Amino acid sequence: MLMKVIRASADPARAEDGLTRLAAAAPGVALAKLSEAHARILTSLFAGSEAMGQLLLRQPDFAQELLSPDNLTYPRQEQGLRRDVQAWLPTALAERDYAGALTKLRRFRQREMLRIAARDLARLDDVMRITREISIVADVCLDATLMICRQQLEERFGQPYHQDAEGAWRPTQFAVLGLGKLGGQELNYSSDVDVIFVYSEEGQVFKEPPVSAKPNRRGRKTPRSVPASNLTNHQFFNRLAEAFVAEVSRMTGRGCFTGLTCACGRKATRDRWCVRWRATKTIMRNGARRGSG
Repeated sequence: MLMKVIRASADPARAEDGLTRLAAAAPGVALAKLSEAHARILTSLFAGSEAMGQLLLRQPDFAQELLSPDNLTYPRQEQGLRRDVQAWLPTALAERDYAGALTKLRRFRQREMLRIAARDLARLDDVMRITREISIVADVCLDATLMICRQQLEERFGQPYHQDAEGAWRPTQFAVLGLGKLGGQELNYSSDVDVIFVYSEEGQVFKEPPVSAKPNRRGRKTPRSVPASNLTNHQFFNRLAEAFVAEVSRMTGRGCFTGLTCACGRKATRDRWCVRWRATKTIMRNGARRGSG
Protein backbone atom coordinates (compact mmCIF):
# COMPACT_ATOMS: atom_id res chain seq x y z
CA MET A 1 0.00 0.00 0.00
CA LEU A 2 2.77 2.45 0.94
CA MET A 3 4.62 2.06 -2.36
CA LYS A 4 1.37 2.53 -4.24
CA VAL A 5 0.79 5.83 -2.44
CA ILE A 6 4.39 6.93 -3.09
CA ARG A 7 4.16 6.16 -6.82
CA ALA A 8 0.93 8.19 -7.01
CA SER A 9 2.55 11.28 -5.48
CA ALA A 10 3.76 14.33 -7.41
CA ASP A 11 7.44 13.43 -6.87
CA PRO A 12 7.83 9.73 -5.94
CA ALA A 13 11.61 9.90 -5.49
CA ARG A 14 11.46 12.82 -3.07
CA ALA A 15 8.48 11.32 -1.25
CA GLU A 16 10.25 7.99 -0.75
CA ASP A 17 13.45 9.70 0.40
CA GLY A 18 11.51 11.85 2.87
CA LEU A 19 9.65 8.90 4.37
CA THR A 20 12.89 6.91 4.70
CA ARG A 21 14.57 9.79 6.54
CA LEU A 22 11.47 10.30 8.70
CA ALA A 23 11.52 6.66 9.78
CA ALA A 24 15.18 7.03 10.76
CA ALA A 25 14.56 10.30 12.66
CA ALA A 26 11.43 9.06 14.45
CA PRO A 27 11.56 5.33 15.26
CA GLY A 28 8.06 5.63 16.73
CA VAL A 29 6.59 6.29 13.30
CA ALA A 30 5.92 2.83 11.88
CA LEU A 31 5.51 3.46 8.16
CA ALA A 32 4.15 -0.01 7.48
CA LYS A 33 1.33 0.56 9.99
CA LEU A 34 0.22 3.93 8.64
CA SER A 35 -3.29 4.13 7.27
CA GLU A 36 -3.57 4.91 3.57
CA ALA A 37 -4.93 8.39 4.36
CA HIS A 38 -2.05 9.14 6.75
CA ALA A 39 0.52 7.85 4.26
CA ARG A 40 -1.00 10.00 1.51
CA ILE A 41 -0.72 13.11 3.72
CA LEU A 42 2.96 12.48 4.47
CA THR A 43 3.90 11.64 0.89
CA SER A 44 2.03 14.71 -0.41
CA LEU A 45 3.96 16.88 2.04
CA PHE A 46 7.38 15.51 1.14
CA ALA A 47 6.64 15.47 -2.59
CA GLY A 48 5.03 18.90 -2.71
CA SER A 49 7.26 21.07 -0.52
CA GLU A 50 10.93 20.64 0.19
CA ALA A 51 10.81 23.36 2.87
CA MET A 52 7.94 21.74 4.76
CA GLY A 53 9.52 18.32 4.36
CA GLN A 54 12.72 19.60 5.95
CA LEU A 55 10.70 21.16 8.77
CA LEU A 56 9.00 17.83 9.46
CA LEU A 57 12.36 16.07 9.53
CA ARG A 58 13.59 18.60 12.11
CA GLN A 59 10.42 18.05 14.15
CA PRO A 60 9.58 14.37 13.47
CA ASP A 61 7.29 14.20 16.52
CA PHE A 62 4.77 16.22 14.49
CA ALA A 63 4.22 13.30 12.09
CA GLN A 64 2.21 11.06 14.38
CA GLU A 65 -0.51 13.24 15.89
CA LEU A 66 -0.31 16.67 14.24
CA LEU A 67 -0.45 15.22 10.72
CA SER A 68 -2.93 12.45 11.42
CA PRO A 69 -6.02 12.42 9.16
CA ASP A 70 -8.37 13.08 12.10
CA ASN A 71 -6.43 16.23 12.97
CA LEU A 72 -6.46 17.62 9.43
CA THR A 73 -10.04 17.05 8.35
CA TYR A 74 -11.23 20.52 9.34
CA PRO A 75 -9.52 23.92 9.63
CA ARG A 76 -8.73 25.19 13.10
CA GLN A 77 -10.74 28.11 14.42
CA GLU A 78 -9.21 31.34 15.68
CA GLN A 79 -10.50 30.78 19.23
CA GLY A 80 -8.66 27.46 19.48
CA LEU A 81 -5.40 28.92 18.18
CA ARG A 82 -5.58 31.79 20.66
CA ARG A 83 -6.29 29.34 23.49
CA ASP A 84 -3.12 27.43 22.60
CA VAL A 85 -1.03 30.59 22.97
CA GLN A 86 -2.85 31.81 26.08
CA ALA A 87 -2.13 28.46 27.76
CA TRP A 88 1.49 29.54 28.27
CA LEU A 89 1.86 33.25 27.36
CA PRO A 90 0.46 34.83 30.59
CA THR A 91 2.79 32.69 32.70
CA ALA A 92 5.80 33.60 30.54
CA LEU A 93 4.92 37.31 30.81
CA ALA A 94 4.47 37.06 34.58
CA GLU A 95 7.89 35.41 34.87
CA ARG A 96 9.41 37.87 32.36
CA ASP A 97 10.65 34.98 30.26
CA TYR A 98 10.49 36.93 27.01
CA ALA A 99 13.06 34.89 25.11
CA GLY A 100 11.29 31.68 26.10
CA ALA A 101 7.92 33.10 25.08
CA LEU A 102 9.20 34.07 21.64
CA THR A 103 10.76 30.63 21.17
CA LYS A 104 7.45 28.96 22.03
CA LEU A 105 5.62 31.32 19.70
CA ARG A 106 7.93 30.46 16.81
CA ARG A 107 7.44 26.75 17.49
CA PHE A 108 3.68 27.34 17.56
CA ARG A 109 3.84 29.07 14.17
CA GLN A 110 6.00 26.32 12.65
CA ARG A 111 3.62 23.63 13.88
CA GLU A 112 0.55 25.41 12.55
CA MET A 113 2.11 26.25 9.19
CA LEU A 114 3.16 22.62 8.79
CA ARG A 115 -0.38 21.50 9.61
CA ILE A 116 -1.88 23.97 7.11
CA ALA A 117 0.59 22.97 4.39
CA ALA A 118 -0.23 19.29 4.93
CA ARG A 119 -3.95 20.04 4.52
CA ASP A 120 -3.22 22.11 1.43
CA LEU A 121 -0.92 19.63 -0.31
CA ALA A 122 -3.22 16.70 0.49
CA ARG A 123 -6.05 18.74 -1.05
CA LEU A 124 -8.20 18.56 2.05
CA ASP A 125 -9.51 22.10 1.60
CA ASP A 126 -9.86 24.92 -0.91
CA VAL A 127 -7.57 27.90 -1.44
CA MET A 128 -9.79 30.44 0.30
CA ARG A 129 -9.95 28.49 3.55
CA ILE A 130 -6.22 27.73 3.44
CA THR A 131 -5.28 31.40 3.02
CA ARG A 132 -7.72 32.34 5.78
CA GLU A 133 -6.02 29.88 8.15
CA ILE A 134 -2.58 31.27 7.28
CA SER A 135 -3.87 34.78 7.97
CA ILE A 136 -5.37 33.80 11.32
CA VAL A 137 -2.10 32.17 12.44
CA ALA A 138 -0.22 35.33 11.44
CA ASP A 139 -2.69 37.49 13.36
CA VAL A 140 -2.36 35.36 16.50
CA CYS A 141 1.44 35.47 16.32
CA LEU A 142 1.55 39.23 15.72
CA ASP A 143 -0.82 39.85 18.62
CA ALA A 144 1.32 37.78 21.01
CA THR A 145 4.52 39.46 19.78
CA LEU A 146 3.01 42.88 20.43
CA MET A 147 2.10 41.87 24.00
CA ILE A 148 5.65 40.67 24.66
CA CYS A 149 7.28 43.79 23.19
CA ARG A 150 4.92 46.19 24.94
CA GLN A 151 5.41 44.66 28.39
CA GLN A 152 9.19 44.93 28.04
CA LEU A 153 8.91 48.59 27.06
CA GLU A 154 6.45 49.43 29.85
CA GLU A 155 8.72 47.82 32.43
CA ARG A 156 11.53 50.08 31.27
CA PHE A 157 9.75 53.38 30.70
CA GLY A 158 6.23 53.19 32.11
CA GLN A 159 2.80 53.42 30.50
CA PRO A 160 1.49 56.08 28.10
CA TYR A 161 -1.39 58.28 29.30
CA HIS A 162 -3.36 61.17 27.83
CA GLN A 163 -5.93 63.63 29.12
CA ASP A 164 -9.55 63.40 28.01
CA ALA A 165 -11.86 66.36 27.37
CA GLU A 166 -12.47 66.77 31.12
CA GLY A 167 -8.77 66.73 31.92
CA ALA A 168 -8.77 63.23 33.45
CA TRP A 169 -5.78 61.04 32.61
CA ARG A 170 -6.54 57.85 30.67
CA PRO A 171 -4.33 55.00 29.41
CA THR A 172 -3.54 55.58 25.73
CA GLN A 173 -4.64 52.88 23.32
CA PHE A 174 -2.40 51.43 20.61
CA ALA A 175 -3.23 49.13 17.72
CA VAL A 176 -1.57 47.39 14.78
CA LEU A 177 -3.87 47.47 11.77
CA GLY A 178 -3.47 44.77 9.16
CA LEU A 179 -3.65 45.98 5.56
CA GLY A 180 -3.53 44.25 2.20
CA LYS A 181 -3.62 40.47 2.26
CA LEU A 182 -3.49 40.30 6.05
CA GLY A 183 -6.46 42.61 6.41
CA GLY A 184 -8.35 40.65 3.76
CA GLN A 185 -7.33 37.27 5.25
CA GLU A 186 -5.66 36.28 1.98
CA LEU A 187 -2.06 35.62 3.06
CA ASN A 188 -0.15 32.87 1.31
CA TYR A 189 3.01 31.12 2.49
CA SER A 190 5.41 33.80 1.24
CA SER A 191 3.31 36.94 1.68
CA ASP A 192 4.73 40.02 3.33
CA VAL A 193 2.52 41.52 6.01
CA ASP A 194 1.48 45.16 5.56
CA VAL A 195 0.57 47.00 8.76
CA ILE A 196 0.11 50.48 10.13
CA PHE A 197 0.57 51.49 13.76
CA VAL A 198 -1.93 53.87 15.37
CA TYR A 199 -2.43 55.30 18.86
CA SER A 200 -5.36 57.22 20.26
CA GLU A 201 -3.92 60.50 21.64
CA GLU A 202 -0.77 62.41 22.46
CA GLY A 203 0.34 62.44 26.07
CA GLN A 204 3.11 61.45 28.45
CA VAL A 205 4.64 58.25 29.81
CA PHE A 206 4.28 57.56 33.56
CA LYS A 207 5.50 54.80 35.84
CA GLU A 208 2.42 55.21 38.06
CA PRO A 209 -1.08 56.23 36.93
CA PRO A 210 -1.16 60.06 36.97
CA VAL A 211 -3.70 61.90 39.10
CA SER A 212 -4.99 65.28 37.90
CA ALA A 213 -4.64 68.28 40.18
CA LYS A 214 -6.69 71.47 40.24
CA PRO A 215 -6.72 73.55 37.05
CA ASN A 216 -3.84 75.97 36.65
CA ARG A 217 -4.22 79.63 35.66
CA ARG A 218 -4.78 78.61 32.05
CA GLY A 219 -7.55 76.28 33.13
CA ARG A 220 -5.63 73.07 32.29
CA LYS A 221 -5.15 70.33 34.85
CA THR A 222 -1.59 69.18 35.45
CA PRO A 223 -0.59 65.73 36.73
CA ARG A 224 0.35 65.30 40.36
CA SER A 225 2.50 62.34 39.36
CA VAL A 226 5.91 63.02 37.90
CA PRO A 227 6.46 61.52 34.41
CA ALA A 228 8.79 58.54 34.47
CA SER A 229 10.81 60.03 31.62
CA ASN A 230 10.65 62.75 28.99
CA LEU A 231 9.05 60.32 26.56
CA THR A 232 5.91 61.48 24.82
CA ASN A 233 3.32 58.97 23.72
CA HIS A 234 4.49 59.30 20.14
CA GLN A 235 8.09 58.52 21.12
CA PHE A 236 7.00 55.54 23.23
CA PHE A 237 4.85 54.03 20.51
CA ASN A 238 7.53 54.70 17.91
CA ARG A 239 9.94 52.61 19.99
CA LEU A 240 7.28 49.95 20.42
CA ALA A 241 6.72 49.77 16.66
CA GLU A 242 10.46 49.50 16.03
CA ALA A 243 10.81 46.69 18.61
CA PHE A 244 7.81 44.89 17.13
CA VAL A 245 9.13 45.09 13.56
CA ALA A 246 12.59 43.94 14.65
CA GLU A 247 11.23 40.93 16.53
CA VAL A 248 8.79 39.83 13.86
CA SER A 249 11.46 40.09 11.16
CA ARG A 250 14.33 38.61 13.17
CA MET A 251 15.71 35.40 11.73
CA THR A 252 16.45 32.61 14.21
CA GLY A 253 17.06 28.88 14.06
CA ARG A 254 13.29 28.52 13.90
CA GLY A 255 12.95 31.12 11.15
CA CYS A 256 11.18 34.47 11.34
CA PHE A 257 7.48 35.02 11.90
CA THR A 258 6.90 36.72 8.56
CA GLY A 259 8.14 39.42 6.25
CA LEU A 260 6.80 42.73 7.57
CA THR A 261 6.35 45.96 5.67
CA CYS A 262 5.13 49.18 7.25
CA ALA A 263 5.26 51.36 4.16
CA CYS A 264 1.93 53.07 4.64
CA GLY A 265 2.61 54.44 8.10
CA ARG A 266 6.30 55.01 7.40
CA LYS A 267 5.74 57.03 4.23
CA ALA A 268 2.84 58.93 5.70
CA THR A 269 4.96 60.38 8.47
CA ARG A 270 8.40 60.39 6.74
CA ASP A 271 10.60 59.53 9.74
CA ARG A 272 8.04 58.06 12.12
CA TRP A 273 6.40 54.66 12.48
CA CYS A 274 3.21 55.73 14.28
CA VAL A 275 0.33 58.10 13.69
CA ARG A 276 -2.57 59.22 15.81
CA TRP A 277 -5.88 57.56 15.09
CA ARG A 278 -7.32 60.76 13.62
CA ALA A 279 -4.60 60.72 10.95
CA THR A 280 -5.41 57.28 9.58
CA LYS A 281 -8.27 58.50 7.40
CA THR A 282 -5.87 60.92 5.70
CA ILE A 283 -3.29 58.17 5.23
CA MET A 284 -5.72 55.65 3.82
CA ARG A 285 -7.26 58.26 1.53
CA ASN A 286 -4.02 59.88 0.30
CA GLY A 287 -1.58 56.97 0.50
CA ALA A 288 1.95 58.28 0.95
CA ARG A 289 0.98 61.86 1.71
CA ARG A 290 2.01 63.26 5.06
CA GLY A 291 -0.56 62.72 7.81
CA SER A 292 -1.16 64.94 10.82
CA GLY A 293 0.13 63.95 14.25
